[in-house]
Amino acid sequence: MLFSYKMTYDVGFAPNPFYGILSLANCKPQIRLKKNTGVFIAGFTSNGLNGDKVGEERLVYIMKVTEKLTYSEYFTDQRFNCKIPGTSTLISIAGDNIYKPDPGSEFGFIQLPNRYHDHTLKGHDLNGKYVLLSNEFFYFGGGAIPIYQSKFNIKIPRTQSGNGVKTENESEILKLWQYLKTNFKQNIVLNPPHSWKPNEPFN
Repeated sequence: MLFSYKMTYDVGFAPNPFYGILSLANCKPQIRLKKNTGVFIAGFTSNGLNGDKVGEERLVYIMKVTEKLTYSEYFTDQRFNCKIPGTSTLISIAGDNIYKPDPGSEFGFIQLPNRYHDHTLKGHDLNGKYVLLSNEFFYFGGGAIPIYQSKFNIKIPRTQSGNGVKTENESEILKLWQYLKTNFKQNIVLNPPHSWKPNEPFN
């Protein structure tokens, strides 16, 4: 099954496609709460993101969910220390591992200083309860590609939706996935996020 939604921001934070693991740790709480391993999730462009009109949306990223962790598990897993936000590089600034477990704090977590989410979004993020992870993904960023519905019968949302729109036809999903595997490199950042300057170095 594939769940697609429109993106209004693409800054390298949600999703965070760096270090060979794409993580969706913030925003889209309903998707993070309800979707499980094995499903596909895709983010498409929108008028708010880059001016793409309805019917002209392009694929920013697609992930197969290969792991689902709680926020506590995500923060304490040493594999994801690299995604704790820093200040030295664009990649470190985009770190999405921003919630440190603390039973005495609001919602049970301290929000670490970061560029993209302030305290007002803490409850919204944590309502999702989980972090979705993928080691099988394609991230096109600012080089988002068209997915022609005449070739792939994939549902692309016309409006914003918390849950996204659902494509249930497994053969169409696998056809798209095979096309991507044949034509693009997997598990790397193929282009910088939309908010970054074209060809801006990652480090």
